[in-house]
Amino acid sequence: MKAVGAAGRKVRSGLSTSSRRWCGLQTSASSDAGFLGPTSVPETPPPLPVFPEAVARERKRLISAAVAGAPKGAAPIIPPNGYLEEEHMMWRAIYRNVSTIARQHACPQYQRALFEGAAYREDAIPDMAELQERCLRTTGWRISPCCGSVPPRDFFVELAERNMPCTMYIRPHTKLTFTEDPDCIHEMLGHIPHLFIPSWSRMYEAFGRTARRLTEKNDEAALEKLILMYFAVVEKGLVHSGANGEVQAIGASVISGAGELQYAMREPERYLPLTVDNVLKYGSTDEDGFMKRYFVGKDVDSTADFVIQFMDTL
Repeated sequence: MKAVGAAGRKVRSGLSTSSRRWCGLQTSASSDAGFLGPTSVPETPPPLPVFPEAVARERKRLISAAVAGAPKGAAPIIPPNGYLEEEHMMWRAIYRNVSTIARQHACPQYQRALFEGAAYREDAIPDMAELQERCLRTTGWRISPCCGSVPPRDFFVELAERNMPCTMYIRPHTKLTFTEDPDCIHEMLGHIPHLFIPSWSRMYEAFGRTARRLTEKNDEAALEKLILMYFAVVEKGLVHSGANGEVQAIGASVISGAGELQYAMREPERYLPLTVDNVLKYGSTDEDGFMKRYFVGKDVDSTADFVIQFMDTL
């Protein structure tokens, strides 16, 4: 889901949370630069699917209307008879790209969560009812279809109740490498796999509960700090992994935006240790381009524990 939604350009700490709209909390997420084959980088990219912007806009309108017309939390019936073949083709292209690069640069916990937990088929956009059933059965989380950007307080309310908002439409082919509008790629390839990692599942719920507590106290300053930490870790986070401490990705935005994942891996001079001071000083939710700084946690579980402890201080 998107970090700061389409209405929240160049958001940094100090801007009121009431002015933001998110679906999840991602900015330049859902960017997938360059089409990669299943095992190697081809010299000449294979042909991309054709899904024009005008068609994608109309499909977004129809699918969002179906979501709005369905009971809250229920899987909508995608008009007219399910997703179009062009939409499935977009999923296949992006899934293959993201999964290939994730095998190289994402941490093992994310890889297991994606390939064994979420266990998507490569050939088609996941069936929402099946995904909801599997996720609830194995993680205790509900996947809640939504129409696009979700206001921040509403988003955190969902997390507090172990509901993960998920958009249902997919981007046009002209935005294969970047989309400012949240689509199903970011949620399904970024956030939902996190729910299959127990420590991160707990962290997501803690974000929701903390935001609810801070909202009840009307503590906007603390909410700003919470947002920066969410973005630094959940969306853009890196961790040390393996016996040699290799830096690998865990953040939803940086993984689902495979182009940014490649960028982050070749820019180690942009890494900072994950500390509260570093995040509050250098953290950003600016979505115009890739990040200037990436924060590296000790490991996957320690990162979640660190963030939960931070939330207890707010």
